[in-house]
Parts: sequence; structure tokens; C-alpha cells
Amino acid sequence: MILRGNGPRYDADSNSVTPQQTDEYSTQIIHHEPTLKTTSVMAGTDNHSSPASGRMQSSKGMEKGKRFDVDRILLAAMIAIDVVLGLTTVANADKESLQGGRYSSAVYLFFAGILFIFVPIAVRVLMPNVSRRERLSLVLTLGVAFYAVKIIGSPKAFTYIDEYVHLRTTQNILTTHHLFGLNPLLPTAAYYPGLGALCAAVVNLTSLSPFISGLIIIGVSRILISACFFLIAEKVTGSSVAAAGASLIYAANPMFLFWSSAFSYENLALPLAAFAVWWITRTRYETSTTVPIITVVLIIAVTVTHHIVAFALTGLLGAWWLAERFRKRPIGKHHGVGIMAITAGSLSLAWFFFVARPAASYLIAQNIAPSLQQLGAVLDGHAKARQLYSGVGASATPDWYRLAGFVAVGLIMLTLPPALYRGLKFAFGWGKVGFRKARIVNVSMTVALAVAVVFPLSLLPRFTTDGGALASRSSEYLFTGLGCVLAVLAAKPDQSPRSKLRWRLIAFKLPLRALVAACMITVVLVGELTVFSSYSQLMPEPSHPQGYPWTVQPDVIAASKWARAQLGINQSFAVSVVDAEALATYGEQNTIPEQNAWPIFLADTLNKGVVDTIQEMKVRYLFVDWRMTYGIPTNPGNYYFSQWEPQSGQYTHPLPAVMLHKFSTTKCARLIYSSGPIQIFDVIQIEDGTCVPT
Repeated sequence: MILRGNGPRYDADSNSVTPQQTDEYSTQIIHHEPTLKTTSVMAGTDNHSSPASGRMQSSKGMEKGKRFDVDRILLAAMIAIDVVLGLTTVANADKESLQGGRYSSAVYLFFAGILFIFVPIAVRVLMPNVSRRERLSLVLTLGVAFYAVKIIGSPKAFTYIDEYVHLRTTQNILTTHHLFGLNPLLPTAAYYPGLGALCAAVVNLTSLSPFISGLIIIGVSRILISACFFLIAEKVTGSSVAAAGASLIYAANPMFLFWSSAFSYENLALPLAAFAVWWITRTRYETSTTVPIITVVLIIAVTVTHHIVAFALTGLLGAWWLAERFRKRPIGKHHGVGIMAITAGSLSLAWFFFVARPAASYLIAQNIAPSLQQLGAVLDGHAKARQLYSGVGASATPDWYRLAGFVAVGLIMLTLPPALYRGLKFAFGWGKVGFRKARIVNVSMTVALAVAVVFPLSLLPRFTTDGGALASRSSEYLFTGLGCVLAVLAAKPDQSPRSKLRWRLIAFKLPLRALVAACMITVVLVGELTVFSSYSQLMPEPSHPQGYPWTVQPDVIAASKWARAQLGINQSFAVSVVDAEALATYGEQNTIPEQNAWPIFLADTLNKGVVDTIQEMKVRYLFVDWRMTYGIPTNPGNYYFSQWEPQSGQYTHPLPAVMLHKFSTTKCARLIYSSGPIQIFDVIQIEDGTCVPT
């Protein structure tokens, strides 16, 4: 995220002047560069030295340079070995979990693998005398390695609910060759077909499966956002080491490891938005008419891919434009950010209200409004705050897992005030800050500060039942500004005599500073991961789970494929929320909304309410999973069908068998499929009213 700084930028970490695009200081940069180069040449051939001594110094410099290159190669090899070792450790942890081994041991092994990947990279990118190119390469390595962690956990098929949602969108486009086909898993997703259309195009061009095509698309997107965020953070902070620190902090947000690696429309839209911001910062002073055209194309791509990212891009461009209105000096001729903000806002609102009509109900009525209402009730004292780390499996969650989350949030809150103070100094030129003396308002840092201060407020919805997901998903956006602000603490401290003496007194040299910063960010990474991921769902589910599973099982996939082959596609099914993922994709069936499915199943008899629901929703088939009578639901919401079902979030016992047995004891329902715990009933006679259950 955020924006470009203005004026010359001297990067003390790489000892080089990085010229900006043409602006009011470009002349100053051009005049300084030859001086720096001349000084460098004169230093190598001192007038008072003999030719022999010059050759000697040159020879020593060459030998030192060779040793330096060898050291860099060795360090790179060591980091590569650590990454491979980390991925291997994660794979072993996943294998142990899949085989039903001791789960706690698998979790420790998993976190060990994550640390093998993260810590060496974090230490190296924050060390002094590391080139900008190496920092960027290591940031990209980290992004790709974390993406590989997700693939190792599910190497053969999609796992998360959002992945099934967009797999269905892709299948619709491949089958009908049209956009906006019905998506029963999430109707809103059908109206944001950017990811599905791109995946379908890759499938048609390469003949690869949708799964492999999706992995490629999200993999490229991961590289794109890792690179763009580093480059943007470098513009914001003016330092490659601070940009590296910002990238590490962004990678520590609770969504980055798993959720941001999923086949989801947000994970394509967010990198596109980051690329759009970088593109604007890179080209806004160019006069070519192609530049704004490309910018508009990027805005359109974001608009048709994801609603929240489109609004976030609009807000960012608007804040950027607004901050520039309060600059102390004019910024010269350039492509207007304000025009692009208006373009993005107009397109996103028009698409949201006139094309993607279900989006308003989904986003506002079903997600934002309930969370805010619950938060208001908690703040007013009319409702109790949710106990953190409660819910399914809370009794089995170890204390260290809970403690890690609190420590991570506490560490961020502890370091945020000094980072905000240092960021304000940097943004508004309050004295010499770090390696750069600010002369005018740094617009990009100002916007980053505005984003960072929202982070404490984003923690409040975590204390509500429905607000946890809202708080977690906001981290993908808030950690952009938060990372840039916190990263200024990783830059070289003030160079005043008083500050020099202070740093000497506490012996806080730069290498030690890098180690401490890396350790702190690692703590945030581990803790934020526990915030998003339930302890019981951190690892892949065993291949033969006890009780009711939280991921799609092979027998459900087999039943879904049978339904597609024997019953045809687009049949109306009532089914549980987990099994609906397979039935809507592998079976290509139309599952009824989750809030309408639970009244059919969670009743002891086929009463009038059940019959009315079947007829109103035009249900043709019932997909019954008897594992609901084996154990309580273990998904994050602790429900079988919907968060609105009566016992949602409060199950302590599995469903009574009588609730599912009622379908096999009436002549109005015909059993057409039975395999293990899976049964499919034909209830067409109830739906059309030709048979009334007694």
C-alpha cells in the first residue's frame, strides 16, 4: 500500500542515492550524482600515492570484493537450505497430522518449520550492508515459501470454503461460456468473476485442471504483491531496510500464511491493487497517454474482481489526493491522483449497486451490520464480550497458544506509539530523522500513519461473536500502513550527538538492532497466526477424522460425483455447510442457502415447518451425513448448517439420531444412494405436494 515520498532519497542502508521520477528536486539529484562518483574515483587513486601503492590498494580492494561476494553466496546458500529444511519440516508435520498422529507434536513441528523459513530471512534483510536487490529477493523468497506451506497442506485439491466458491464460478464459466452464472455457495461471488474468468482462460489455453491453474494464478499474485509492497514501502520510508521490515510485518499479518494463499478473489484483487498503486507512483510524471489508460484498466480489473479491495483502492487514492492538498509546496504537472480516485470510486459503486446486486445484502446486512450491532451491545453492557480462544476445541487449546496471540498484539500496541512519533517526525520534517532530513510533508507516510492508527480500533470486533472474521480480514489492509510505520523503527536512529551517545550507552549497535527487530517480528508472526487459526485446525485434518469433519471427505466427493452422473447437474439439494462445498463443485448441484437448510434437518419429525421449507425452497434431494450424529461441528463457527441455527456456537453434544432417522421412516422420501455415513433422499413428492408426511 501506501504512496511515494517526494524529494531526493538517500538510502543509508545501501549507501546510494536513489533518484525519483522528475519532480521539484530532480535537478538537485542530477547535480549531486557526478560529485559522488568523482569522489569515489578520487578515493581510489589518491594524488599522494605512488602508482604501485595505487595498484596495491586496488588489489586489496579486489580481494576484499571477492571475499564479500563469497560471503554473500554462502549466506544465500545457507538461507536456501534453511527454507528447504523448513518446508520439509512442515511437510512432515502435515503428514503426521494426516496419519492421525499426536497432534500437539505435529503443531510444534509445524511452527519449527515456519521459524526455519522466517527467522534467517528476517535477520538477513534487516542487517546493514545488504544490497537493495538482495533484500527484495529475500522478501520474494519468503512470500513464495509461505505460499508453498499452504500447497504442502493441500497438494491435491482445494480445502478452504472460499476456494470451493471460486471453483464453482470457474466451472460455470467453463460450462456455459458466460459470466454471472448461479453460484449457490456465495451468490455475490458470481458477480465478481475476475478470478474465475482468468482461471477459465488459463484452463482453456493450457488444458490444465482448474486446481493447477488456480495454484499458478495465486502463486503469481503472491509474487506480485510481495514485490509491489516492498517497492511501495521503500517509497514511503525512503529506505530499503525499512521496506524489508515493512514486508516482514505484512507477512506476519494473520491472513498471509493461509488465507492469502487460497484460491480466492481477494487474493487476486489485492495484488492488482498494489500493482496499480505502484504503477501510479512510478509513472504519474510521465506524459504518455498510455499511462492513464493502463491505470484505468488496472482499476477496472480490481473492480470486477473484489468489492472490498475496490473500495480500499478508492479510499487510498482519495486519501492520497486529500493529503496532497495540504502540502507546503506545489507538486508540478502529473497525472492526477484525484481523477483516478473518482474513476475508481465511480466504477466500484456502479458495479456494486447496479451489477453485483446481492453484494450489498451480503456485505452490509450479513456481515458488517451484525458485527457492529454486537459490538455496540458489548460496549453498552447489554451483551457479554466473547471469550477469546473459546469455541470448538478451546479446552484442548494449550496455554502457550493463547499466550502467543496476546503477546503479539501487546507487542504491536507497545511499539506503535514510538513508531507513530517517529513516523510523524519523518512525515512532517520535525528535525533530522534517521538518514533523511524531510523538507516538506511526506504524503505517503502521512497516509500510512492514518492507516496504522486504525489498528487498535480493529481489535474491538474480536470480542463479538460475528466480528472475529471482520477483524481478521481487515488485517490484510491495516498491516500495509502498520508495517510501514513500525518499520521506521528498523531504520538507522537519529544521528544527533545526543542520540549517538544514547545508543552507545545501551550498546545497541546495528547488527544487534537487526536481531532484536527480527525476533520481535517473529513473535508477532507466531502470535498473529494463532489469532486467525484455531488450534484444532492449524494442521490438515486426519484422513479418518473422529466425529464430524471440518473439511470435505472423500466419500462426500464420491457421492457428489455420483449425483452429477446419475441425477444431472443443477439439482436442488439441502445439505450441511461442509458437504455443500463438494456437492456444489464436484457435483455441480445447486445447494439451497445455508440459513434455509437447517430447519429441514434440525427437527425431530417431518412437521409442517419442514414440509413448508422443502416446498418453499423447491428442494428435490436431501444429502444426509450421519457423521453429524458422531461429533459436534469443529468449524470456526461451531455449526452444522448455518450460524443462525439454534445451537450455533454452543454445541456440546452431536445431533440426536432421530433428527436424521426421520427421513428413512416416511414413505414420502425415497432413499436413492447409501454409502457409509452418506445417504441421498429424493423428496420430490413432498416438494410437489403429492405426499404429505404424517
